[in-house]
Order: sequence, then structure tokens, then C-alpha cells
Amino acid sequence: MLTLHAGFPAALEALRVLNEAWPGRARARREGSVADWRSRGGRLCRQVYGPAFARLVPAVRALHPDLAVWMIEHGYGRVLSRRGMSARDRELVAVATLAALGWERQLVSHLLGALRAGGTERQIAVALRAGLVGAEDERRASARSAWRRVAAADPRWRARRTSRRV
Repeated sequence: MLTLHAGFPAALEALRVLNEAWPGRARARREGSVADWRSRGGRLCRQVYGPAFARLVPAVRALHPDLAVWMIEHGYGRVLSRRGMSARDRELVAVATLAALGWERQLVSHLLGALRAGGTERQIAVALRAGLVGAEDERRASARSAWRRVAAADPRWRARRTSRRV
């Protein structure tokens, strides 16, 4: 229900704005079957979450069994693994979006996901800052906290730690 009443209206409004500024028209596509989506979604979700994937699916399933299926088949399989945009670029969009919305826990996951999908620390920082344009102090503080948590948790990030402010 949250997707329908919170996420879907946000998507509609975002697409209205995008369609005013973006050239061309969207085309309907059906890329595969449920089995294809499950397979692609599982691969992409494993890539994004790395070693946390083994804990993620049972944790989401504990919230609601159908949500775990939806996350893999629809979220990662049908939507996020579509052709036309790389996993890295989709993760950078996720970073900007989650920073803008102030979802710190998910932001940490997708900062790491962007790194796992091939994003550089600089690209990720740019996406994070883009999401914070016009953000209030609380969301900026949440993003800084997420950045520090990732720097403390991932040795690849730790090796490149910088004094750059988010």
C-alpha cells in the first residue's frame, strides 16, 4: 500500500516534471518473464548488497513474505535491471534520491551498492551532493552520518578516505 500511496504519487509527479524537460517519449516494454525477473533481480540485488544480501532477504521477508518477493522480482528484476542504464548509474540515482528523502539506513546500503556497481568515490559524492541541493540541515546531517558509516565499514572506501564535506 505504501508503494501505491506514497511512492506511486511521487513517481507520477517526478515523471510530469521529467517529461517537460526531457526530449523523446517513453516506450512500453516487456522484458522477460517472472522467472527472468527473479533471476536478474537476484543477481543485481546480490551485486548491490554484497555480503549483506544473505541477511537482507530474510530480514525483508520477516517484515512481510510478499515484500521480499516483490523486492527481488519487481524492484530489482523488472525495474532496476532493465536495459538502458547501467547498475552503477541506477545506484547513483538511488544515492541522490535517498539523500534527498533522508532515508539514512537505505542510503548507507546504496552508497555501498554504488561502490560495488563500479562507482568511484567522486561519482558517489557528486550524486550525494546532488540529492542534497536545497536540503534542510537534518537531511544533510543524515547524509554525513551515512557517508561516515560507509567509510568506517568498507575497506575500499577507508583506503580513499578524504576530508571532503558532503
